[in-house]
Amino acid sequence: MPVPLYPDKYREPSLVDPGRFLDYMDETGFKGAGGTAAPPEAVILSYQPALFAYVTRNHPVRFHPGLFRKKLAYLEETDGRVAIMGGFGFGAPAAVASFEELIAFGARAFVSMGTAGALVPGLRPGDLVLCDGAFRDEGTSYHYAPAGGPALPDEALTEALADAIGAAGVAFRRGRSWTTDAPYRETRAEIDAFAADGALVVEMEASALFTVARYRGVALASAFTISDSLAEPEWEPDFLSKPTNAGLETLYRAALTALGAG
Repeated sequence: MPVPLYPDKYREPSLVDPGRFLDYMDETGFKGAGGTAAPPEAVILSYQPALFAYVTRNHPVRFHPGLFRKKLAYLEETDGRVAIMGGFGFGAPAAVASFEELIAFGARAFVSMGTAGALVPGLRPGDLVLCDGAFRDEGTSYHYAPAGGPALPDEALTEALADAIGAAGVAFRRGRSWTTDAPYRETRAEIDAFAADGALVVEMEASALFTVARYRGVALASAFTISDSLAEPEWEPDFLSKPTNAGLETLYRAALTALGAG
């Protein structure tokens, strides 16, 4: 059975509109949901609570006064041009819902950064991977574009992020990811197949975000820090380690630079 179930949906406009949703929230009392608060020019999307807490505790921020509230923190060191978004969940559907609302709000450049599982030997917790494409093994992207090859990030912003990581003197790998909706159903056969096709890591958001970014005409780049390994005979989780958190903090600083605020 195909995904989506209605195969010609790409020719049709969507009835439910994120901009109208923001207007509705304004009308019903969430002051600042849409046009009454200035949008940031760029947003860092963060999935790990530890990173969002680190940024908001150690950097001057002001939170969005309306719909996004404590999930969207404007970075005062950028005069509010860049914000970090956290606390919206993880996985393609949750990420895309918030992404659509931020685009409708007015943001135009994004860096998505989080953790990923290594699919190949040699990647350890805290190592960094810059994503130059993502295999679409999630369902959300297929409601925006027909089936095809890997979803691709914005080239210019990806190069800016590569330059920023390199300028920090931190080694990183560059390659594709495997994006899946089912983190507890990652099988050895899949891991071997995607790794053979060039995937270095597995995660849950990149291919959907790349696809939506192309559909909406905004720029998005993505990078990860390794938090666990599926390349060994047994799965090795290390999500809460110091190297994993240090990798996220490095990516945060690089994202600021790539977005013109570092």
